[in-house]
Parts: sequence; C-alpha cells; structure tokens
Amino acid sequence: MIKNILLEKRTMHFNKPFEIAYEKTDTADIVVLGLYDTEGNFGLGSAAPAPEITGETVDADYDILHKNINPDFFNIPLNNANDLKLYHEKIEKIFHQMPSAQMAVESAILELFAKRNNISLTEFFGGYRTTCDIVMTICLKNMADTASEAKERIKQGYKKIKLKCGVDVDEDSARIKLVSELLPHDGCLTLDANQGYTFDEAARFLKNMESYPIKLIEQPTRENDFDALKLLKKTSKIPIIADESARNFEDAEKLINGDFIDGINIKLMKCGGPFNFIKIFNLIKSHGKTALIGCMYESQISMTMGAHLALGLPIDYVDLDTGRLDFADDPARGGVDIYDGKIQKIEPLTI
Repeated sequence: MIKNILLEKRTMHFNKPFEIAYEKTDTADIVVLGLYDTEGNFGLGSAAPAPEITGETVDADYDILHKNINPDFFNIPLNNANDLKLYHEKIEKIFHQMPSAQMAVESAILELFAKRNNISLTEFFGGYRTTCDIVMTICLKNMADTASEAKERIKQGYKKIKLKCGVDVDEDSARIKLVSELLPHDGCLTLDANQGYTFDEAARFLKNMESYPIKLIEQPTRENDFDALKLLKKTSKIPIIADESARNFEDAEKLINGDFIDGINIKLMKCGGPFNFIKIFNLIKSHGKTALIGCMYESQISMTMGAHLALGLPIDYVDLDTGRLDFADDPARGGVDIYDGKIQKIEPLTI
C-alpha cells in the first residue's frame, strides 16, 4: 500500500519572538511525515514535541519514527473505520508515551484514508459546522506592545483574544484592563498563566479580575497541584481550565471525575492524536464542562488536522493560532485558511 515515506526534521522561525511564563523562543522544531501510496495518494503528519510537557524531543521523535515507520508497518488495509481503529491500537502500542510521534503517524494515516476514500475529515469527525471563531493569543509583552498587537488583531477580525500571563499579578492585571477596553462589544478575553502563579497569587489575581469580560483562565498554578486547581474552582467566578495538568486521557479522567476543574484544553501533541482527542472531548462534554482545542508551536500540517476537529465537533473554544500565522517558513502549503478571525475553509495540504 505504501510506496514512499518522507521523514525529515525542520526548524521553523517565528515572525516575532514568542514569550510565555516559562520560556521565550524564536524557533520551533518539528518532524514532518509523509505517506505516499501506490495509487498516487498521500497523507501528511507532523510532530511538534514540547519537552517540558511530554518529555519528548524532536530527535527522539525522529528516531522512533525512523525506526518503526516503513512499508511493513502498513500491513493493515485502509478501507474503513475498523481499519483505522486497528492502526490506532498499533500506534498506541509502538509509540507509547510519545504522543507527538503518535500524532504525526495517526494524522498522516487519517489524511491518506480520507483521500483514498474521497471523504472529508471534517465530515468524518462529525461535520458540526463550516466555520468558527479563532482565539488569538497575545504573548507576554510590555503595555505598549500589548496594546499595539491587540488593536492589530481586533482590526483583523479577531473577537476572542487570549492573553498570556503568570509572571507578575499587577502587570498582568494592567494588561488585561488595557485589552478589555479595546475589545468590541461582542468580544471576550481568555487567559493562560502557564503554571506561573502560586496559589495565593492566583486567588488574588482572579478576585481582582472578576469585573472584566474574562471567560476562563488556563493553568493558573503548577500542573501537579490538582488541589490548588480545585480550591480555585470553588472560590473563583472565572472558570478554571486545565492545560499542562491534562496530558492524556488518564489525567483528564482524574480531573473531570474529581471535579477539580471547569474544563480542559486538549492538545493533539499532548494526547497523541485525533482519536485520543475525541475520547477526551466526549468525557468532558458528558460532564457538562468546557472543551478547548489548543496547540503547541506547530506546523500548518497539524493545525489543519486540528481545524478538521474544530469544525467537526462542538468544541467551545478553538485556539489554533500557530502554523502559517506564526511562522515565516512553515513547510506546508494549503491546509486551514484563517482570516477575519475565523476558520474559513480547509484546502488540500502539500509540502
């Protein structure tokens, strides 16, 4: 079935340096995987590992993919949903605890499956909608630069703005006040502290922010301190969302069943690909909680798979704002098309 395999490491360069609570960077390393069958169809996948979250590196992902992804791996037909299930089980076993590598393989297989069977992945995932708003992230910046970017993004049509925070409560509060005054009447703010606050800082910060149009805050405290998240959930009027705390289904199940949080930001590079994403999404929604789809520093390739899920499922917040929006040298062409603050369409991907 598989005739040729493309596997290569790439370094992408941000248009502008990107800063969050625990790091500042101007590049992102990824692995690109391409599967080409004997009939001329192909599927693309990409791994964008985050060592501080999943423990993976780009070299480790490349090595395990190089070792295992060969024509013999594809000994299952690719004709129906049951075949995809068998591939998912195989991927889970071989790439255990390597979620970004899992994501690359599963995405490439899914895209190849869609082309071979002439179906839309958006429809395959549920076909919930044809467009949706994007949450646009503004990283840690000084007041003047925050105001400048917020004005630019709002002018571009983004009504949902995410502000990175988590370094200094007073400075963060000032930036939030500034941006909230710039938002259109139908706009909203979300926040992401990336584990930056202590519990006391988070509690004070959230109390001070109650009067602003903030829909949620992601990961205000350390990822392994579930009790802090639960206490904040009980005392804060602003919903508490887990991000780094929820790396896989087991984490999500503990957080949801223990009522530690109000929702989860599911990321394909954390959970291991679309099928695990859907499993976590269904768990979240079955408990009436908020579901987000987010991203790491990723290529247009994985952003496009995320967009298919965002259009296929009733995900509450869609934070897919990297890929070609961030990088001057993303290796992919086509894919998800974002303008006027929305996912507008999804075109075929090429390298």
